[in-house]
Amino acid sequence: MDKLITLDNITKSYDGNCVLDHITHDFYAGESIAFTGHNGCGKSTILKILAGLISLSSGTVCCHKKIRFSFVPEKFPGMDIRMTDYLYAIAGMESVETAAVDCLIQEFFLESMIHTKLNELSKGSLQKVGVIQALIAPKEVLLLDEPLSGQDCASQDVFIQKINGLRENGVTVFMSCHEKKLIDELSDHEYTINKGKLYLKDNDERDSLFKVFVRKSGGMSPRADMKDHGNRYLIEVKRAALKETVLKLYEEGWELAGIEEHL
Repeated sequence: MDKLITLDNITKSYDGNCVLDHITHDFYAGESIAFTGHNGCGKSTILKILAGLISLSSGTVCCHKKIRFSFVPEKFPGMDIRMTDYLYAIAGMESVETAAVDCLIQEFFLESMIHTKLNELSKGSLQKVGVIQALIAPKEVLLLDEPLSGQDCASQDVFIQKINGLRENGVTVFMSCHEKKLIDELSDHEYTINKGKLYLKDNDERDSLFKVFVRKSGGMSPRADMKDHGNRYLIEVKRAALKETVLKLYEEGWELAGIEEHL
């Protein structure tokens, strides 16, 4: 793959607080990248830097070719304009037929709100409008800041289908996200930002660890993989082995007491 964007020793501080600390990294055309980490760690900041929307405290960003960006902010602005008027205006600027907009509105379950003004929409519906305006005429690079966070499963499934279609056509995707489903189904690589540094998570780290709890029974001895956990036993398994493990426990006669996922 060809280099697309190079971060060269970049630093970004706000009011003396260093959010990104001397990061150097190459990103390649066609990659799909997820940035993860706690709130305020710098996920949104790095997206805005990639898009050229905010300045650096130090360092440089080098684009290895001319790039057009589509950006979906975490908080899409509510304006005093009807949803369809806004989206049709975007389509007109991009020379896209309004029928394509109508189709996207339907696919994201917004057809009942076509006459509603943006400033009267819920946060979730505004997020969908932000996604639709980026999908009307997607550019070479798509930047997504917490896309469809907390949305219903049906909307997320549509979103995943659309973004994966763009990936198949060579669109590069950068996404700030904490939704496990979106990270797993949309990203090639997951990076976490911790104390201003960028770290690549390997495949083992990305494979969720599950804690399976079973109740203790006087007539059953614990298996070798069980740990004592008060009145329960604990088994730690990866996602790929979860179903097989649970079925095996039922077959052995154990009473399931709970399952917890840890990212």
